[in-house]
Amino acid sequence: MEQELIELLLAAKKALSTGQNVCAQANTRSQESGKHVEVIEKTWPKILFLHNHIVSQFSTLERIRDFILIKTDEARNCIKDHETTLANVSMELTTIFEMLKDYSVDEAILKENHKRANQFQSGMEASGVSPISQNTTLFNYIDDQAVLELQRQTDDEIGEIENVCSSLIAMTNTLSAAMGELEILQESALSISLDEGASNFANEKTQIQEDEISKMADILTSLTNHYDQLGEATRLCQSEPEACKQLDISVLQDDHDHVPDILEDLRESLEIVESVSEETRVRMKVYLSVQKELIRVLTELELFGSPRGVVDTVYEKMLSAETEMNESKHNLDALLKQLMDLAERYRLYLESYNHLVLEVERRRRVVEQQERQQKELIRAAEESYNNELEERRAWFNQHGQYLPDALCPFIFDMPTILTVNLEPNTMRLPEVSKSSIQKVSILCGVSNGPILIRI
Repeated sequence: MEQELIELLLAAKKALSTGQNVCAQANTRSQESGKHVEVIEKTWPKILFLHNHIVSQFSTLERIRDFILIKTDEARNCIKDHETTLANVSMELTTIFEMLKDYSVDEAILKENHKRANQFQSGMEASGVSPISQNTTLFNYIDDQAVLELQRQTDDEIGEIENVCSSLIAMTNTLSAAMGELEILQESALSISLDEGASNFANEKTQIQEDEISKMADILTSLTNHYDQLGEATRLCQSEPEACKQLDISVLQDDHDHVPDILEDLRESLEIVESVSEETRVRMKVYLSVQKELIRVLTELELFGSPRGVVDTVYEKMLSAETEMNESKHNLDALLKQLMDLAERYRLYLESYNHLVLEVERRRRVVEQQERQQKELIRAAEESYNNELEERRAWFNQHGQYLPDALCPFIFDMPTILTVNLEPNTMRLPEVSKSSIQKVSILCGVSNGPILIRI
């Protein structure tokens, strides 16, 4: 009996020592887990702060990119509107030019121009002026090269806005590419879900460890009690051999038989504590790594806004593009206005030529009427002169021949004569063809009757 108790005592002591060692390991891993949880709980708010700040920075970059896209659309619309306007006014000018090319100048006007050009040709050559060329259509009298030059300048200004648009697109692509790289970097850095809070994880794992530690403490207490009971039984047998014979150790023997299972329960609890400790350690490392990578992303973002950084460069290019586009738009508006004014002027030029034909005919008839009036006045003046001359001759024959010349010399002067001249003494106006007059009369809405002459 005594020997059996000693063997049981030694086994209980060994089991207690093993249990204490296992519990000590569990306590150590539990303390490590506590430190890990503390780091996790401190790191989590920093991760949230970094993430929110990065999201805010990305939002700012997206607004910048959206603003550039708006300006790009404005540039595209500006190009489209001005190209449409240029195409319309160019088509209108082309139509007017074709009409001017098909509209021949009246032959009588051409002949008169040629005759006058020949009279002044020698003087013009002497002064260094080229002789007047023979033009046959209304188109020959306009400067179409000036229109072509205006169209070329307009195309150039549209090209300038296209360059601005290309620059804006390049800026958008550059910014989008840089943002894409940072987004990839952020996604790779953020390897955890922000929906699950760190406190829930920490509380859950801490509770598991506490439950297992409490369970292990209870087991260690039972092993200690078992060892104490065996110690008392052994001391009783050694001090009172007779009493030892009557001692029932079946309960102690039964407890001894369960010791391996109890130690296995301790080891299982230790494994759980170690597993939780490893989970918290891994989670801590992940959080610290995420924090480090988010700081890296934030550093890259801050470089965007640094002097001479991407944002600074984009801002300067935006200002330059805005200035260039406004200047080109101003120039385009001015050039297109000149083209539209020219189109209107050439349209009125065609209309005015029709009125010119009518005006030439009207003036020619006025000159003819004035010439008839001149002839009538000259005839009346000559008749008056002849009558006065006869009167003076009759007076001389009756009285003058008896008067000395020195007495009144002016009495022997000839009578005054009335002269009528047309001033300025220009060439006769050409007689425009009847077909031209009939054509322009219809176009101008004038009746085919005689042209009214006002004197």
